[in-house]
Amino acid sequence: MAAGFSLSATVSAQGTPAEFAELSLQDLLHIPLYESGVAAERWTFSYHYSRLTLDGYQDGDSKIAKSELLWRPGQTRSQDNYPVLPTEITQQVHLLAAAYQSDGWGLTLSLPYIKQSTDHISSIPGYDKFTIHSEGLGDVSVVGSYSLSQTLLSNWTLTAGLSFPTGSIDEKGDTPRAPGNQQLPYTMQLGSGTYDLPLSLRYQSWGQHQWSLALSAKLRTGKNDRGYRLGNYWRLSGQYDIQGFDWGQPYIGAAYEDRQAIHGQDDDLTVAGAYPYPASITNPDLFGGRQLDLKVGMRWSVAGHRFTSELGAPLYQHLNGPQPREQWQLRLKYELGI
Repeated sequence: MAAGFSLSATVSAQGTPAEFAELSLQDLLHIPLYESGVAAERWTFSYHYSRLTLDGYQDGDSKIAKSELLWRPGQTRSQDNYPVLPTEITQQVHLLAAAYQSDGWGLTLSLPYIKQSTDHISSIPGYDKFTIHSEGLGDVSVVGSYSLSQTLLSNWTLTAGLSFPTGSIDEKGDTPRAPGNQQLPYTMQLGSGTYDLPLSLRYQSWGQHQWSLALSAKLRTGKNDRGYRLGNYWRLSGQYDIQGFDWGQPYIGAAYEDRQAIHGQDDDLTVAGAYPYPASITNPDLFGGRQLDLKVGMRWSVAGHRFTSELGAPLYQHLNGPQPREQWQLRLKYELGI
């Protein structure tokens, strides 16, 4: 039995749990219909686990100390400081998927379960330090793939699908904004609230040097019933598989992603007055940005069971901030083909 390890860097601008779950969907967009000229298994069942931690702040290319962003009594309140400040955000996604493939086409169903936790500091009495949580089903997706061109050494695959708004956008909790439970920020909501379109075009090369290149995107349709939509994004990624190891297959890769800010606004997240946003994560303009991903991972198999592991940290981020920046990310995957 072979052991596995990984070291990867996956950069993500401040986003919602729904957007983090969509990164797990990227793997599903790229399930190969062929491998080295041979058709893949008819059925593939998989489990994906992803964990993301964000801490520290950044605006554009510059890091910002938390002490500069937290407003305290006696200071002048402005649009650049806040009475509530998230300190550490942890997002986890458990995703189950089933894929059916036949004669150059495939269909995949994915069901994400999301857990989110955010620690805060605050200048509001009674809320010096507090944590809020959300947990539940995310947005269910169905994607179809078609092999545009396939040879013994390469393959072009086009993938398109539909993401359904099954994840909650009405999560509530106790925050300093008002007594009792209120609407939680965008970073605590489990879904997008809209029907979304995942798209991907992928080239795979086999032989002595195995590598792939993919262009993928997520397009939103309209606004949800809370008056906003998450930002569209596109992602260009490449991967190179390192050959010559009996105990597994290490790989390296890179990706560049551009994610838009949130469009519209959930008015329940604002407060009355000249400065309506009590925390940066309640301002829809302070989401998104550009990021560069690097990764090194490991795949191995045991008796038909396939495993993948990755662990990473960001290389470059240019954020629509100030917003929390990524610290590290873990990805694990198990697959069974029939």
